[in-house]
Amino acid sequence: MNTITYSDIEQFNYWWNVSGSWVEEPNRRRGGESGVLIHKDKVGQVFYVKRQEKHIYRSLFFPFGQLTIKRENFAYQAFKKIGITTPELVYCGVSGDRAILVTKELKGFISFEQWLDQSNDSDANEIALFAVLRSIANVLSKMHKHRSQHNCVYPKHIFINLNDVQQGKENIEIALLDLEKSRKRFTAKQATLHDLPQIRRHTSLTMNEWRYFVQQYEIACDAFFPSLYI
Repeated sequence: MNTITYSDIEQFNYWWNVSGSWVEEPNRRRGGESGVLIHKDKVGQVFYVKRQEKHIYRSLFFPFGQLTIKRENFAYQAFKKIGITTPELVYCGVSGDRAILVTKELKGFISFEQWLDQSNDSDANEIALFAVLRSIANVLSKMHKHRSQHNCVYPKHIFINLNDVQQGKENIEIALLDLEKSRKRFTAKQATLHDLPQIRRHTSLTMNEWRYFVQQYEIACDAFFPSLYI
């Protein structure tokens, strides 16, 4: 199921009225309201339903504002084209000043934030951490090479699936979430210098771990960013 539409009112009403529990309580911002609930259907499939009302952003292209979910939908499409894993987009719909975006649960993934909290200081986990950092660096490099800036590259928005890494086989999947603030930049460097410092600010990586991450990113980009080491 991968239906994306802006006109099917019956489908819109279905997703607007589904039951579930809030994972992000509705809150007022950007002149409107936004919240995310988790919904499980009759066969056990888990969906995340982002519901927004009068929730807009403004830019040079949209000086009078556009619904934020439209920008997020565009980002999902763009990331898919360049081979970056995101949650499967099930439905995106707009009705008046209300908007919905529905994604499937990422099975087998855990947030980088949660994984860091669960990790201990064992040698095995240190090896896994460096493998994860290398994989994240590669994915972010791919995103930035296309001049795409995530804008909220926090550990809670980076999801990882370690697969067999603990057995010495590096088979790590990286997925990116929460794309509603993503945007295009004029250069890849602009995107890099905005996004990467957010990871440093929102993690407790040691200086050695951070330098390793930046080095792996530079290798993937074939470029140098001395300011990131400061």
